[in-house]
Amino acid sequence: MIRVVNRDSCRFSRKFYGGFSGFIRTAVIIPGKSSVNRRKRKIKRVSLDELSPEGISGLDSKALQFKLKQLQELTRNLREQIKKSDWKNKDDTIRSIDNEDSKTVFNELTSSRKADSLPSGNLSSIIMATEPKRLMPGGLRERINDDQFVMGCLIDRSHRDWNGIVSRLHSCELKLKDIPMTELKTWLLPRVKRLSYENIEKLDQMLLERVNGDSIKYTTPMYECIFQNLASLKPAQYGDIVTKKMRKMLERYDNSREVAECQMTQFILNACISYSSKLQSFEDMNFFLAKFKNDYGITPNKENYTTIIQFYTKMGLKKQAWDAFDTMKFLSKTHEPDVVTYNSVLHLCNVDRDYARAIDLYQEMIDRNVEPTAQTLSILAKTLARASADPVTSENKAESLRLMGWKYIHEIDDKYRTNHKEMPFYYTLEAMMAMAAYDGDLGLTRALYYKYTTQKYNQLKTKGLGKLNERKIWQYALDPQLFNYLLLAYSKYDNGALPLLMGYEKGIKLRRNIMNSVDYYGRQDGLNEIGARLPMLPIMEMTEPWQILSESRALWQFNLEYGGVYDLRKDPSDLSEEALKELCSKAKSLEDFRINLIQMIARWKTNTVNYSAFNPISLNSFLTIPIKMKDKKEFLLRLNNFCFQQHEFDSVVKQIYDNSLAIQASDQASQDNTETQVALNQSNLSHALSYIASMRHKLSTNCATYELMLKAAIAFGDVEISIKAWKDRGKFRKTAAFTSLSNEEKTRRDSDFAALMVSFFAKQGMFTDALAIVMTSQRYINWTFSMVKALYTGLLKIEDMRSAEILLEIVNKKSPIAKIEEQIMELEF
Repeated sequence: MIRVVNRDSCRFSRKFYGGFSGFIRTAVIIPGKSSVNRRKRKIKRVSLDELSPEGISGLDSKALQFKLKQLQELTRNLREQIKKSDWKNKDDTIRSIDNEDSKTVFNELTSSRKADSLPSGNLSSIIMATEPKRLMPGGLRERINDDQFVMGCLIDRSHRDWNGIVSRLHSCELKLKDIPMTELKTWLLPRVKRLSYENIEKLDQMLLERVNGDSIKYTTPMYECIFQNLASLKPAQYGDIVTKKMRKMLERYDNSREVAECQMTQFILNACISYSSKLQSFEDMNFFLAKFKNDYGITPNKENYTTIIQFYTKMGLKKQAWDAFDTMKFLSKTHEPDVVTYNSVLHLCNVDRDYARAIDLYQEMIDRNVEPTAQTLSILAKTLARASADPVTSENKAESLRLMGWKYIHEIDDKYRTNHKEMPFYYTLEAMMAMAAYDGDLGLTRALYYKYTTQKYNQLKTKGLGKLNERKIWQYALDPQLFNYLLLAYSKYDNGALPLLMGYEKGIKLRRNIMNSVDYYGRQDGLNEIGARLPMLPIMEMTEPWQILSESRALWQFNLEYGGVYDLRKDPSDLSEEALKELCSKAKSLEDFRINLIQMIARWKTNTVNYSAFNPISLNSFLTIPIKMKDKKEFLLRLNNFCFQQHEFDSVVKQIYDNSLAIQASDQASQDNTETQVALNQSNLSHALSYIASMRHKLSTNCATYELMLKAAIAFGDVEISIKAWKDRGKFRKTAAFTSLSNEEKTRRDSDFAALMVSFFAKQGMFTDALAIVMTSQRYINWTFSMVKALYTGLLKIEDMRSAEILLEIVNKKSPIAKIEEQIMELEF
């Protein structure tokens, strides 16, 4: 009896980052279950007491064989435990434990010695008795004088606890005194990593004491160890304290540089600029670059330039990033950009949607013999996908750009399958979801998102992270970037459009195999046993708007609630009328009460809402879906549930504060005169209480939100929504969120909103109002024809040629500088 099973998805789900080769449909023959039931004696949970040979006759071969199997099982369990704790490097002790050793130990157990002569403890302590000698040199081990502590800190080579070792050494009386310098140089300093700032200070102090406080004897490995650990710290936790410490270390070196034997190195420069990049500090970046160049003669190398380019990219200084990149190409052979540098500048092209420059960079890599990686090709595909979304940027070649992007995806597949390498799947998956989302291919996007998320959850749940709580597991499994691509696919879905992959054979095969590998019931992935299911409809393709609206709403709630760990419909446990009254009584003023209330809401958000998925970008995509599905009720529901306006929040805060003061005052007045007023204040406070509770899952409106409201008004033909958007945005322009923008950004945002208003009025046939907006704002907004195209078309339809001419004069109006240049050209002629 045989069974034939389909392995389309088994190969894909082998790991959540598996390769495309897993998509090929194959069949495998698996022998069926035998009808003969063989009873085996299972051996589990063996202890040392069970290994006692007492009462066993030396002639009883079966009993002796069973004891031997028990010892082998215990040895196997120990081997697995040690492998899990040290999976990167197989220990010599583990390799030495085999069946021959088991037999030797068993022979000793069956000798004339009795079980009570065995040493106390378990077998693992016997096997690993010599481990501390190899984990730490004798001198340092004697200072700590606790082998069990040393093993606990250092046995797991992938996550060694050097903070504990440094703290214990610092608490010793001798610290690092008289420890041989070769022992420090070859063993301690190269290995110490991931120290906290406090332990870095302790290590620095011990190293200074080791050289008797003489900075002249402070060696280069000591400096490199301290700078490396400083650079690995998080700026959010330590801020500029780290850079101040780095400057003090450089001052110490400067004071002894003339007679000291140590020298500054490129490694230390890279540590300085790496932390400055994470801190996003121009001052520190410029200081270290100038310091090392002027004082030590050390100029940035290839790795340093790459870090600088990444720093400029994060700061939005695109021109400086491109200048640094061009400088690298003309310095020397050793400074030529590598694949990491090219990937960094390709990210700039992705941000700018500059697909032409990205393709040129790719061709430049080929010409310079820089081999592109899967990440390189994935960035190219994402750049082409983003550029295809804008008709101006794509030059009306959206489908051609996405088709070129899929070509890079197939190139990744062919490259890694031919070389039998494991594909870095996440980069490729992200690029594929971007291509499918911008193409409106909802079926493929859903399949990829479901496959990745379920496999990630399964891996975190079953492979070593079972100790994490459910919230942490879903926090790692729910990827916000991929979720936003899924929301984008919902918003761009068109039932009448054919996915681009369906236009050629290779694309058809790829899409079919991916979608057929997904089981939305969860049986194939074993999720029924784990108890985790994404709230997705069990269908491969969606055709109805209600399906898209329902599933997007369910997934949105699922992501915000960490997979359903929390229920956002329930009010926070610490929110009550008494709590608000207490805040009011402690506040010295309205502003003080407002700050305290905001801090309380921030705690709710941090503890119960997944704000990595709940951000302005994903919210805009979520609000766009009902606009595309032509569902006005759903749009208003989502807008009211997940957005708030700053002026409304301030009004509610003032109302709560005033009512609380009124209630407090009523306690001191006569009850007969204030009974009605107190009841009214209590009613207002209860209403405000629900509003404050909803703030936990709301984001403040911004310019993009008001633009979406106008797009909804255009789609639904609703004048009320447009009027509300106009009035509310007027109030928003007075808030700090808008006034803090640059003048260029303010003008751009005002221009976009005004263009949408003109388009709305034109669609409603209100041409006079639309033209009035254009005429009154021409001094502040540079109107182009694309912004007023709907108005111009409408004026031609009603044959209002005079208004059309006025509109064209405004659109074609030239700036004063352009007029002067024309006059100069006429004079020359």
